[in-house]
Amino acid sequence: MKKLRNENNNTVVAVVANFKYLRMYFDKFHKQIRGVGEYKGEILILTSYFTPLFLFKSLRNDKKIKIYRYRNIKFSKNTIKLLNEISVPDKPNRNITKPFQWHKIHLFDKNLKIWKYIFYMDINMNIHYDLNPILKTLPINKLFARADSYPNYDKKLKSQFYENSKLFNQLSNDFNLEVRDYFQTGIMFFDTNIVDKNTKSELISLVEKYPISITNEQGIMNLYFAHINNFYRELPSQLDDFETYFYWMVENKKIIITKQARKQYK
Repeated sequence: MKKLRNENNNTVVAVVANFKYLRMYFDKFHKQIRGVGEYKGEILILTSYFTPLFLFKSLRNDKKIKIYRYRNIKFSKNTIKLLNEISVPDKPNRNITKPFQWHKIHLFDKNLKIWKYIFYMDINMNIHYDLNPILKTLPINKLFARADSYPNYDKKLKSQFYENSKLFNQLSNDFNLEVRDYFQTGIMFFDTNIVDKNTKSELISLVEKYPISITNEQGIMNLYFAHINNFYRELPSQLDDFETYFYWMVENKKIIITKQARKQYK
């Protein structure tokens, strides 16, 4: 992988997307982050080798967009078999329906250490206010993210794994799955000091050892960044009059980033 030159070597906002998601969301994301988000720095897109990026006009016009292409994450046949056998009522099997989510593991490639900080956000997030205050809350030697069941903290880490698997008991013995402040991977802000040459391969090895994550990379990244390594800290929830991130929009609240563009159902 050829390194891209970064003049300020500071912070980059990154997204991970295949062609389908770029076609559906990138134009909106680009307009929001440059407009209401008031972000003028570099944008990093992690995608596959086969994504036809020449079709996107905004990529040609914005000189601060950088592209890294990676091969799809490869697992052993047995790991794929076990991941595909996960069956949870009323929940789709994400390894089958959203396999490109594993591409997020490439965020922790050593070649991205040319940036000091990486602020990752899912490309289908909605930006409503200036993003820069969040980017100033630097996660020095840490990974900031939002707890998955914030603000009630009513779910446990074990909810991220397939309990009907024979491997679940082993996982339970190796890790404390009763914790409630595990994080979601829709937004991650991290210091690349926490990344070394082995980080990506170690994440893949965890998938091979415990191929029972029902949320693809999310369960695995919690094992690695919150338990094996003590890097995870919760993203600050409030900055002055603004809430940094929440899944829903909320009446009479200024929320900088939301997953949904509508208010929560009653």
